[in-house]
Amino acid sequence: MNVWPLLASIAIGYLLGNFQTGLVVGWVSRKIDLRKHGSGSTGATNALRTLGLASALITFLGDLAKGMLASAIGLALAGEAGQLAASLCVVLGHVWPVFFRFHGGKGVSTSVGALILVAPVPVACCMIVSIALMALTRYVSLGNIVGEVCFAVYALISGLRQGRVAFAVISALVVAVVVFSHRANIARLLAGKESRLSFKKAGRA
Repeated sequence: MNVWPLLASIAIGYLLGNFQTGLVVGWVSRKIDLRKHGSGSTGATNALRTLGLASALITFLGDLAKGMLASAIGLALAGEAGQLAASLCVVLGHVWPVFFRFHGGKGVSTSVGALILVAPVPVACCMIVSIALMALTRYVSLGNIVGEVCFAVYALISGLRQGRVAFAVISALVVAVVVFSHRANIARLLAGKESRLSFKKAGRA
């Protein structure tokens, strides 16, 4: 196997992950650095709480799109191996962007975008579980974590059963990165101090 397309997939995935949609949206809409407000994350949830619903939707779609783009480019360059490598690296780039001092988002939207091209039906099912749990509890972090873990369980079981070891391992690593980025949320959930989702209009920053 030619290693250069795989290395290109890794590099492109990570560089795409560095693009922080939330920072662009925050600057354009309010001239603020989203990392200095709310939870400090550049993701859609912090955009919702800090900037409002429209900004959160744009942030979600932008992060989703870059995950899909990285996955598609990896597939085109190096097949499934490139797709999986790019999917992992775009999430790593989003969570730990080198161009923003390794301070990014939590990787949920980006991981969904990347993995939905790898396993569309399972990812869609896990998203339904995640959204339902958010609606029931109003804990965004809980819904995100459970949805991601559900996908990891599916990937490990189906991947190992079908002999797709790379799919199983990379998917588990992607989920591990996302769950690790939620470690503060997990601590607050366990302590009963996690903030619930509210659709009240975001205040001026």
